[in-house]
Amino acid sequence: MFSFEVQKKSKKSKARVGTLKTPHGVIKTPAFIPVATLGVIKGALDSDDLKSAGVQCQITNTFHFIDLDATARVGKQGGLHKFFNIEHPIFTDSGGFQVFSLGKGTAFGIGKVGSIFPGEKSDLKQRSQGLVKIFEEGVRFRSPRDGREIMLTPESSAKAQMQLGADFAYLLDICGAVVDDKNASLRDLERTNRWYERYLKVHKSKKQKTFGIVQGGLFKDLRQKSVESLNELPVFGIAIGGALGKSQREMFKIISFVNEKIDWGRPHHLLGIGDLKSIPEIIKLGIDLFDCALPTRVARHGTAFTSRGYIDVKRGVYKNAFRPISAACACPTCRVYALAHVHFLFKAKEPLGGRLLTIHNLWFLEKYVEGIRRKIALGKF
Repeated sequence: MFSFEVQKKSKKSKARVGTLKTPHGVIKTPAFIPVATLGVIKGALDSDDLKSAGVQCQITNTFHFIDLDATARVGKQGGLHKFFNIEHPIFTDSGGFQVFSLGKGTAFGIGKVGSIFPGEKSDLKQRSQGLVKIFEEGVRFRSPRDGREIMLTPESSAKAQMQLGADFAYLLDICGAVVDDKNASLRDLERTNRWYERYLKVHKSKKQKTFGIVQGGLFKDLRQKSVESLNELPVFGIAIGGALGKSQREMFKIISFVNEKIDWGRPHHLLGIGDLKSIPEIIKLGIDLFDCALPTRVARHGTAFTSRGYIDVKRGVYKNAFRPISAACACPTCRVYALAHVHFLFKAKEPLGGRLLTIHNLWFLEKYVEGIRRKIALGKF
């Protein structure tokens, strides 16, 4: 029912081409995983849009379903696939990312990689109080939706993910931040390892496989400690999470070091990275799966992915650009709409503009990564 097989390894790098088989289809790797936080990709896309864009899979967030008190409801319907009429494979995050995003991410105004390389600068001053408190039992959240208290534990995360019924579930971790010193990173790593043991005692679904997540922050010895522990656990795949440095260069160094240590018989997933500059580099380092909200988020604000980089379709220069968004693009948007039309929709504040650009960015990324897979298979990457 589940398997991961590598068909080709590059002789030039750590890149590899493989197939990840699931009950809901086969994912060709390396693969981009679009973020569908609440089961749907933002931009008003339905399941037919995802098919036409060539989307292979998606990742959905457990915490937000818990926040909406919806996990049991989805479970009664038969899980996320039936609830949202989705046929492709689904991953569900444990809620661990919200430990960071609603905690130190909110408090310091930072991302997993400092401020995600806008000029490679990060302001690491605390700006506010976060919405989380971490205990040995689990994490206490203050709901960002209505302010009520939510307690997330390894056990409740496992149960919620079994109810959601995705193909792949993630063990609950404490997602570190670049502001953490070594003592804090060690404390969180040791607690995370205890949480992993508790999670696996509860997770008994035979229809769902698990991924563990490498933590340890910016510290090589802690990252190695985390990898060695995960390699011994009965998890299907291993992801790289937590703080990935204060710059893109630091991020690549951390990924390279960690990926070398991960069991190469399992799929390697890099959490939360998917910009155009990083994609070829992380694949060369041996990443099989990577997810990111960036391609769909920027689409909703008027930025398109193209073979020459990013373009802002709202710029006046595109007012009379009666051509596809990207040269030779055959996506569902570019087959019908010219760049000038999409420009007009954004200027008119019509939601259709964001939807069309989201479809374009997803299609573009799928073709972009498909091209990389082809190069790896031909020994050219």
